[in-house]
Amino acid sequence: MEHVSRLVWDYYDAKTVTAVMSFSDHAIMNIGWQPPSGNYVKLNTDGPSKENSIAGCGGIIKGNQGEWLRGFAKGVGVCSAFVAELWGVHEGLLYAWRLGFTAVKLNIDSIAVVDAIKNGRKSSSIRNSLVKQIRRSLELDWDIKIVHAYRESNKCADALANIGCTLDREIIHYDSCPNQIRNLVLDDEMGITPRIIPM
Repeated sequence: MEHVSRLVWDYYDAKTVTAVMSFSDHAIMNIGWQPPSGNYVKLNTDGPSKENSIAGCGGIIKGNQGEWLRGFAKGVGVCSAFVAELWGVHEGLLYAWRLGFTAVKLNIDSIAVVDAIKNGRKSSSIRNSLVKQIRRSLELDWDIKIVHAYRESNKCADALANIGCTLDREIIHYDSCPNQIRNLVLDDEMGITPRIIPM
């Protein structure tokens, strides 16, 4: 089988419409989750760190009709938000691969994380280890597009990651949408969120 590993960087993946209010150098744009095209699935991941540095990660996989496919939440112990974000990407890619998806659009709401994965930038040992593992996953025989997404289109992954913060280094896989985020999933399908952006 031909090896395919296609990466797309620095692309803002958000459904935007005409500015509804403009300022001298900023405008309010409406942003919402956008389904992937073709045979792709979309994987959104996130990873917060709370005030006590207890962190978690989570992610959601949805189809090109916006339908729920899978989700996960994991506790990752004490670490920074940056490391938690890397954990989310790592676990999300492993999960998607094990489920047999061959075309994945990965959305990350941290430009720094996208840049670290792209450039393999060296930093702390745990960060380096996670980045290396992520890059190895990207070299598998599948088609991956990595994009930066506004946080307004990443709310479901954020909610699952916050569930992860309550877990003690365990992971939960969701075959169906958990009740805690059902309304957010519906918002993804129907709604848009305003965001002020520079012009």
